[in-house]
Amino acid sequence: MPVNFWRREAERFRAKTPTTLQLEAVECGAAALSMVLAYYGRIVPLATLRQDCGVSRDGSKASNVLKAARRYGMVAKGFRKTVESLTTFEQPLIVFWNFNHFVVVEGFGDGVVFINDPAVGHRTIDDSEFETSFTGVVLVMEPGPEFERGGRRPSVVAALRDRLVGSHEALGYCVLAGFLLIIPGLVLPAFSQIFLDEIFVAQRTDWLRPMLVAMGWAVVLQGVLKFMQLRQLRRMMIALSVRMSGRFMWHLLNLPAMFYAQRFPGEVADRSRLNDKLAEVVSGQLAEAVIGVVMMIFYAGLMFYYDAVLTVIGIVFAATNILVLRWVSGQRVEANMRVLQEYGKVQGSAVAGLQSIETIKSSGLEDSFFSRWSGYYAKATNARQQLQLSNQSLSVLPAFLNSLSGVVLIIVGGVRVIDGNLTIGMLVAIQSLMMSFRAPLNMLMGLGGTLQEIGGDLNRVNDVLHYPVEPDVADRELVDDHQEPVVRLKGYVEVRNVTFGYSPLEPPLLDDFSVSIRPGQRVALVGGSGSGKTTITKLISGEYTPWKGEVCFDDITRQEVPRPVLVNSFATVTQEIFLFGGTIRDNLTLWDPTVPKDSLVRAAEDAAIHETILALPGGYDSVLLEGGGNLSGGQRQRLEIARALVNSPSVLVLDEATSALDSETESVVMERLRMRGCAAIIVAHRLSTIRDCDEIIVLEKGRVVERGTHDELWAKEGQYAALIRTANN
Repeated sequence: MPVNFWRREAERFRAKTPTTLQLEAVECGAAALSMVLAYYGRIVPLATLRQDCGVSRDGSKASNVLKAARRYGMVAKGFRKTVESLTTFEQPLIVFWNFNHFVVVEGFGDGVVFINDPAVGHRTIDDSEFETSFTGVVLVMEPGPEFERGGRRPSVVAALRDRLVGSHEALGYCVLAGFLLIIPGLVLPAFSQIFLDEIFVAQRTDWLRPMLVAMGWAVVLQGVLKFMQLRQLRRMMIALSVRMSGRFMWHLLNLPAMFYAQRFPGEVADRSRLNDKLAEVVSGQLAEAVIGVVMMIFYAGLMFYYDAVLTVIGIVFAATNILVLRWVSGQRVEANMRVLQEYGKVQGSAVAGLQSIETIKSSGLEDSFFSRWSGYYAKATNARQQLQLSNQSLSVLPAFLNSLSGVVLIIVGGVRVIDGNLTIGMLVAIQSLMMSFRAPLNMLMGLGGTLQEIGGDLNRVNDVLHYPVEPDVADRELVDDHQEPVVRLKGYVEVRNVTFGYSPLEPPLLDDFSVSIRPGQRVALVGGSGSGKTTITKLISGEYTPWKGEVCFDDITRQEVPRPVLVNSFATVTQEIFLFGGTIRDNLTLWDPTVPKDSLVRAAEDAAIHETILALPGGYDSVLLEGGGNLSGGQRQRLEIARALVNSPSVLVLDEATSALDSETESVVMERLRMRGCAAIIVAHRLSTIRDCDEIIVLEKGRVVERGTHDELWAKEGQYAALIRTANN
């Protein structure tokens, strides 16, 4: 028998799962679990499963996926099996793929395997490819006694409707214009009937002039009303775009650092443009669809008045068209999501490469970068071609059905004219009304395709909007014993018994860590890569929230300190330099015109960059290239330090902040910082940077192994001494 027969037979026993596409590579385990749960009737948002599966910056373990499945009442077990033994399990099941990915196996056919890949959706692959990629790890799960069906997939229409909040007045105006458009839409077919039956057939020529005048005024009225409607819709689109984009960017800026740690920054930035597309759909096709439904009802009623038989035929063809549309476009949602994700990766890869162009060129990595970018682009192009093939099919079938319905209406209508049930004028009027009926119907069908396409856009935008923002502490007031507002912290920092990790299902990276820093005191954190140094600085700065314990400033928990006070008192400098295209003054003040000139100059002097700035054409008004490309690495780093000092912070975090400076310049900068009297937390590997610190804390895998002054730790000949010798060598 032919291969296609066996494939069709195999698909009969295929456990076809709903598709949940991952937004980031690290969440493939959560997305695979989402598909299996949905197959059994439990819909859980991917954002929720990310937390349940303990997705971190390194992904999720198979054991964590099993724990999450059991939390939802599934009987879940993990096995190490051969490919041949997988057929003994009931599908769907989750397998570990290429040692870096999870996919759902839906069934086995004649030499093929049906999988649902969180990265691309449904795929059919041959046995050899499956055997090559399968690692032997399989997760088997099925509903248990405590399993409960429930939840529902987010509605695209409901999400778009929510975005119309605040635009009801403009939408009402457009709907009113749509109602008025029905008048010429109903009058023109009636005029056509009268013209044929009374003027052309009955030869009542005295009716010709007033009829032509009336038809002309009806056309003018139709044009004026349509112009007013489209102009109002355009205004509404601009207002929606501004409001949605502003809300998106504000929410994005207030998300915790953990959100960015698990996502591709370039791809997240690319999502902001989707708000314009959503606004165009909401104010365009969706708003017109509301108007179109009302117009269709009126047109259908008038057609029934003329002839019920022809009206039923037209409506049957219209309903068939809609069913065909749903059947053809079933794969468009995941196909469009694949296109969006692949092009997001192309954009993110290009942005990341251009930001690192100096490193790429100096290392001769142009070919490697181009190969990686072109690989992303090839995948995106292939995904787009598959979507375009689906779109072509979608456009051909409705057009064919429309043509067929027109032929049938002419044949049946002609027969009814011959039988005397209709006049020629009535037949022409019905055809005109049918065209008017199909116009909003075709628009609705187009909207259906658009809604499927923008489902992926909404998922990407809502991934940002539905992520919880940082706790809002800006409205709390901090007062001292005299009930006077505090404008700057004194500089006392205390980390009390803090426990923190990157995955709630894994052991914490830091466990019961504590440190206390007084104003003017400097504490250094040293240790190998992955020891937790930067994590501690981000806990102090508020980028991460402790699982347990608390971070206090001036004996007040960080959550209770008003945001303006923190901004005025706290500064962080890392080895990642951010300089934008603009003047040096704007880069240092971040466009704050209230910064006094004395503070600006003092900050530059303490960062040992003041004389360098004055030597540039224009001084502080000299223009920098994007990323500070017209400065040396040491100069860029000193500008970063000067920016942090502009507001005279009382607490300063330096994470490899002087790594690009020579020893002499570094010594000058560190001495100036000491003279400022601010509390400092320093992460560095150079002995010259940390040897004068009041306390040095040595970390290893998140644990404090040694702490004390340089002389005390050096005398111990322990971990600290070994690190210093390694650094010196």
